[in-house]
Amino acid sequence: MKKCLEDTRTEILRDIITWVNDASPGVPCVLWLHGQAGRGKSAIAHTIASWFKDTGGLGSCFCFARDRQGEHREEKMLTTIARDLAGHYPVFRRALAHALAEDHTLKTTPDLSQQWQKLILEPLSRAKGGIVGSVVVVIDALDESGRELSRKHILSLLASKEAANLCNLRVLLTSRALPDIEGALGGAKRIKGMCLDDVPV
Repeated sequence: MKKCLEDTRTEILRDIITWVNDASPGVPCVLWLHGQAGRGKSAIAHTIASWFKDTGGLGSCFCFARDRQGEHREEKMLTTIARDLAGHYPVFRRALAHALAEDHTLKTTPDLSQQWQKLILEPLSRAKGGIVGSVVVVIDALDESGRELSRKHILSLLASKEAANLCNLRVLLTSRALPDIEGALGGAKRIKGMCLDDVPV
């Protein structure tokens, strides 16, 4: 696992941890950490994932990789996150089981919008009272998912109004600022942006 060296990136790590723990109304539930290749985005993402795994707040950590584009991992992202959340939070697991019992096709549907709504948003909403603190989901290196089409739906879902309404969800997303990602996330009011190109290594 890539992680920040001890006593490095302390300010930006502290800023991200503060954002995760901020329960104030209106706090964006998605933080987009972006920068050029080699700026340490993945190291920061994995350090945050490790931190919250140790403190009990990590719901899921999903990583894209250029050498695995042929696997179409974008199609598996939401089902993997849902499975991870069910493994960590019994109240979410019960809500997810209820959704799957009502509609068996959810187990195999390739429809990302339906996965997002039925496997993530609705179970999280039902489980809200039974989860203490924020649920942290790390999505690392979205820019390595493949062609633009491979992440178009993911970007629109993360920028949606529905995502913003989940006050106990915190999604840390890392990528380079490719034009399609910049276009979807750069001006979104409900997404907090953090650029590493301006931060000393």
